[in-house]
Amino acid sequence: MIVSRYKLIINCLRWTLLLVILITLGCCKGPALPGNAQINNLSRKPVIFPDYTGITIPSNIAPLNFMVKEEGKFFMAVLEGDKGTVMKLKAEHKVFRFSPKKWTWFLRENIGSQFKVVVYGIVQDQWTRYESFVIRVADEAIDPYLVYRLIPPGYETWSSMGLYQRDLTSFREKPIIENKYIEDNCVNCHAFANGSSENMMFHVRGSVGGTIIKQGNEIEKVDLKREETLSAGVYPSWHPSGKYVAFSTNRIEQYFHANPELTIEVLDRQSDLILYNTESNKITHVEGTEGDQYMETYPNWSPDGQSLYFSRTEADSLTSYNSIDYDIYRMAFDTVLAEFGKAEPVLLASKKGKSASFPRISPDGLYLLCTLHDYGTFPIWHKEADLCLVDLTTGKSEVSGIVNSDDADSYHSWAQNSRWIVFSSRRYDGRYTKLYISYLNREGQFQKAFLLPQQNPAFYDEFFYSYNRPELITGAIELRQRSWIQKITGAIEAQ
Repeated sequence: MIVSRYKLIINCLRWTLLLVILITLGCCKGPALPGNAQINNLSRKPVIFPDYTGITIPSNIAPLNFMVKEEGKFFMAVLEGDKGTVMKLKAEHKVFRFSPKKWTWFLRENIGSQFKVVVYGIVQDQWTRYESFVIRVADEAIDPYLVYRLIPPGYETWSSMGLYQRDLTSFREKPIIENKYIEDNCVNCHAFANGSSENMMFHVRGSVGGTIIKQGNEIEKVDLKREETLSAGVYPSWHPSGKYVAFSTNRIEQYFHANPELTIEVLDRQSDLILYNTESNKITHVEGTEGDQYMETYPNWSPDGQSLYFSRTEADSLTSYNSIDYDIYRMAFDTVLAEFGKAEPVLLASKKGKSASFPRISPDGLYLLCTLHDYGTFPIWHKEADLCLVDLTTGKSEVSGIVNSDDADSYHSWAQNSRWIVFSSRRYDGRYTKLYISYLNREGQFQKAFLLPQQNPAFYDEFFYSYNRPELITGAIELRQRSWIQKITGAIEAQ
């Protein structure tokens, strides 16, 4: 009895010692850094993906996990804030994944400042230190939610797509509506009033088609086609009051190029602007835009609701598709009488041999951001498409090289503090549209754009959908998908 009890105690001690050793080894995974004299210093930055070198980030952004694309056996990173904060991290299979809690703490400690990232690695059995790079943490946060459409990069079918909501402070993505639940209909052109989730709308095209309008927790399905309009409403912009939505009505044609580098062309043959009253369900033409003299599209309200901006070109059926250039115009709007003034030019892109699409006014009313391209009004497949910032006080316009790329940079959305934009770009591989974030400083200069962070830095290599129409919002959309499905598959309620 005594011997058995003695053996039991010995075995317990052995297992306890083994457990302590395993825990110790786990905590000390990888070698420690040697002294400076034993480190080989390189005069270049490490090759990392995504490229987060020299960027400015919001103080509430999700962790910037990244991978090292260098030869070596072991890597670690040291983050050193200007205010004295330090964070160390060891890579797993060359991938750095930050603890969300530690990352949040580290950013909070460095708001309005910057931190240095030093990457170390064992290369050819020798410790190597790469040149450090700097990341600045802006004073201003970004709107915490981003809504976008995910769609395969096709041209006509929409067998698999949906609208999704991403929490930018984490990696959580939530479906708003997926078309597999609504008879594979197309969902598109979502829009919000004042960057708020309270007022939202989007179109459904197909067997259960209609326009879905959400105000508060109430959802309504409406038909925006009238006998006197070219089509139902297409491209929307919600008035800040929530009472009106401006739409373009378009007769659209699609063509394919013989040259594979040009891919596809989408053209308007006719287009006008209409005003929809969400309270009365009444539709009226925007004065001066009806008729055959001009084509207008892409309406966008000023933040005070007193002006409507849009793209315009002269309508001429004899003009070749690659000679159709759009300019940016605006009209004054009387919010009491719901009447428009005369159109006045804001950006005459055609004078420079360019065409301007997607006018979006910053919430502070100081800037207009649009997309410039060689011709037409559908730039998402135009490799030359770039973002153009217009100072509405001076009229000066600039195409910034630091935010644009050699591939299509097109649709964009402002944060409500006017300091951040999210935009779509094909710079990643020329085919799949990804989302990028850029900071606009107080001097009106964009900073280097960075790819939307993902928990796994290799995510985009295995994700075969394009991100479409990114829209920043200040609060989450709380409605469950079931509520949207019931309304979409139900009958039209207003016509």
